[in-house]
Amino acid sequence: MFGSKSVASTNPALTTRLTETWDSARTTLAPHVESARVAVAPRIAAARDAVAPLVDEASARMTPVLDTARTRLREDVAPAVAAAVENSAPARAEARDRAAAALLALRGERKKVRRWPLALGCLVAGAAAGIAAGAINRKMATPVSPTPFPAPTPSASTTEPETTPYPVSRSGGATS
Repeated sequence: MFGSKSVASTNPALTTRLTETWDSARTTLAPHVESARVAVAPRIAAARDAVAPLVDEASARMTPVLDTARTRLREDVAPAVAAAVENSAPARAEARDRAAAALLALRGERKKVRRWPLALGCLVAGAAAGIAAGAINRKMATPVSPTPFPAPTPSASTTEPETTPYPVSRSGGATS
């Protein structure tokens, strides 16, 4: 065969010759096949009669065995197969995905994956977490009152006693 056409369909003379050969073979062999059928028929009938009691005995012996096998198949094997099918579903799905990806790779194609929705989702989640942390921090913070600056020291020309931000003992040194 070459392509979708056979050799016989491309050559009409060959098709005619094959048809003639087939017809002549059928007419030549038909009487031989019929005589063989007639000769073998009594032997087949004798063999059938000789084997019939053996087949009946085997059938009687095998009936309980087949019933036991049928029961075990229903009660043990079928539930185990169903459980195996159910448990293997993730692995089969993964294998199907990998096979599809391998086929794409062999063709030189790539599976188009959109990653920007994931990046945008992470960005929004981070912004929300930052806003929540800032709000909680503002609520939990205690207000801080600023300490007053020390009063300015008066100039030396005034007769007022000198004031310092720290108490001074009368002996002239700082108190401890």
